[in-house]
Amino acid sequence: MVASNAKIVQLWAPTAQTNSATTTARLDCVGADYVTIVLNCAIELNTNAVGPTLSLLSCDNTTVTNIATIVADRSAEDLVAAKDVVYHVDMRSQKRYLRLTLTSATATNDNVTSAAVAILTRLDEAPSSTSEMVGSTNDAVVVV
Repeated sequence: MVASNAKIVQLWAPTAQTNSATTTARLDCVGADYVTIVLNCAIELNTNAVGPTLSLLSCDNTTVTNIATIVADRSAEDLVAAKDVVYHVDMRSQKRYLRLTLTSATATNDNVTSAAVAILTRLDEAPSSTSEMVGSTNDAVVVV
């Protein structure tokens, strides 16, 4: 069965960032009971690199100063091998917006390559077309 009561949103495309850089995405979760965020991280470039810090926060609005941490930061995430970090969030007890942040460490060799996708499920209203199953008109849905 095709999961038609879900919406997939690309938080950020595969991105290479240098040391001391931050990649951030905000997600509007209105109408979704659950959100799964998959952060895909490539293997570290150097064996002595310090991994990035990952943060997941929530907020009632888009004002940055109102954001609150909903789970402890994952500091110095080990990227000796490529990995996915997956967050499962029950939005029934959270604020409307989620904010995912990846901050690379400060050493010269702490470059990070990552991508992030969110899957919103148990929506209040099922998408009425395939274009409503994705986050933008640049995305595509193939139903087999």
